[in-house]
Amino acid sequence: MPQTSLKSDLQIKVDYNTSNEDQKAIRTGIVAFNEKFIHETAKSFAVLLKDKHNQVYGGILAWLHSESVYIDVLWVEESVRHHQHGTKLLLAAENEARKKGCIYSTVDTFSFQAEPFYLKNGYQRLGEIKNYLFQHSKIFLRKDLRRQMS
Repeated sequence: MPQTSLKSDLQIKVDYNTSNEDQKAIRTGIVAFNEKFIHETAKSFAVLLKDKHNQVYGGILAWLHSESVYIDVLWVEESVRHHQHGTKLLLAAENEARKKGCIYSTVDTFSFQAEPFYLKNGYQRLGEIKNYLFQHSKIFLRKDLRRQMS
């Protein structure tokens, strides 16, 4: 663990090819800091859409806390969209979160992505950062998992 005193030999470096080891050091540091306040470590999990050959056609990457799940990524291959796969993936992630005691699900999306999809699935808009990226907004949504037991 780094010393808390100011060291004159520390340098700031920008790195576009950060090693897994360096990324792990940063994540481990923030997780340890957060644990002091929330007294738990989030667990990651995935919900996958695969064919019989184990080819991935979509999925969710999520972070599970004791009362809330964060949907980090939801993606469905364009060739299989509009067949309810996204909804089924989302319901599976929400059901897994409920089994673990979660009462909320939170997600963010860009204005060009999936806000209507999340609204249709019971999420409510919490807020928006306008012009987040190339004039596109970043939208934050949340669902109370106690209200809709799909």
